[in-house]
Amino acid sequence: MAQAGGTYAQRTAELGRHIFVYSNIRTNQVIYSLQRSLKTDPLFCIQQNNASLRQLPFLGKKTVPAALRKDLWQPFATISFPSPFQGLQALHKLREYRKLHELSCPLELIKGEKGRLLGRKARGKVLMDQKANSVADIAAVLEAQGGDLERALKERETSQVKVDKRPMPKRGVVRKAQKLEAKIAELEKVGTVPVKIKWANILDAEFAESWPESVVHDGLGTTRHTAPRPGPVESTEPREEVVL
Repeated sequence: MAQAGGTYAQRTAELGRHIFVYSNIRTNQVIYSLQRSLKTDPLFCIQQNNASLRQLPFLGKKTVPAALRKDLWQPFATISFPSPFQGLQALHKLREYRKLHELSCPLELIKGEKGRLLGRKARGKVLMDQKANSVADIAAVLEAQGGDLERALKERETSQVKVDKRPMPKRGVVRKAQKLEAKIAELEKVGTVPVKIKWANILDAEFAESWPESVVHDGLGTTRHTAPRPGPVESTEPREEVVL
């Protein structure tokens, strides 16, 4: 029991270090998950089926499946972060971006040749195809995370100036400063450790216009229905990046 508890505590602490991306082979819908399996995690005793389906918005009839079929969903990519804190932040942003793509898309995407809106079925097919958008979102999120430390340091400088001007800082200001210091400590701990992305098809990385220099691309290997078990994130200097 002690061994099982230790494994549970270790996996809970590491939650967010890896993001597993799955795509539908028919519709190109994309789902982000913190677990390797979309169905069930036996260690956490969590049914991942319903949690994954809640990511898919209703875009019309038959756009949200009743259940996840393992023969239709395949591993698309695995993103490995040097810190779980960094991975959880990226997951939050990726889900927000995907929701915007599906619910606030430009009208030009769902209009036909004559300028009229597409039919319900055709419109849903266009909005469900989020494969290329997901790759671009991953690149944008990783690019934005590169300047998180600089922005946090600037925010600390400005907040210190405001606190110095006050005779007695409010409780909320002190609590906010403590959270900011914890964030800076976490970002400094990450340092220059690269983010590693393993692709089922490494050519999919070309959907993004550019990638940060700290990102390392690699192949995912042979997979069927569940993403391979990711290895430990290297803390050494990044190896030579694959030319895309």
